[in-house]
Order: sequence, then C-alpha cells, then structure tokens
Amino acid sequence: MDLNWYYTEGQLTLKVDSEEHKFSLEDLISSSSVYKERRKKIQKGFAFALLLIGSLQYFGGGLPSDQGVYFYIGYIATPVFFAGIIASLSFFYFKYSKKEIIKLDTILKEHLST
Repeated sequence: MDLNWYYTEGQLTLKVDSEEHKFSLEDLISSSSVYKERRKKIQKGFAFALLLIGSLQYFGGGLPSDQGVYFYIGYIATPVFFAGIIASLSFFYFKYSKKEIIKLDTILKEHLST
C-alpha cells in the first residue's frame, strides 16, 4: 500500500496505490465548519432539553421535602439523563442525515485501517 499526498494551488492531492484523488481546500474547510456547527446544535439541544424537562419537573410537582439524599440525587439527575438521551439522538440524526459522504474520509479510513 502506497499512500502519498501533496498540496498545490489550493488542492490536496492524495495518491493511493497509483490512483490520484484531488480535493479542494474549500471543501475540506467547509466540512470542518459543519462539524463545529453540529456540535453547537447538539449543545444547544442539550441545554434546551435540560431546561424544559427540569422546569416541567419542578413546576409540575414542586420540590418535595423530607426526602433522603438519594431521592434528591435522582431528582436532579433525571432531567440530566433524559437531556443526554435527547442530545445523543440528535447527534446521531445530524451525523447520519448527511446526503453525501466525504470522499477523503472514506479513502483515508479504508487505506489507513489496513
């Protein structure tokens, strides 16, 4: 397996076993910014879900009194747990809803894993 790469005139050229694959710098930068945007969406989704579930829990029944320590740990951890599940589901939705797979990632994963 022969893997070489070089950069000229705004293009990254990747040579894998005498096959040349060219990628523009703009495409690589845009794929990086997509990752950052997806991470921000997931963080906002987690915060929104946490606030929504926590407020529904608090305003729906109030804060119970005369309970044990483990009850309050569960009372606080439950909204965090459900917000984490919602954030995880949104992560998988945003990650796998892309219409096209980036060719550079697939080539590198395929040839570097062998």
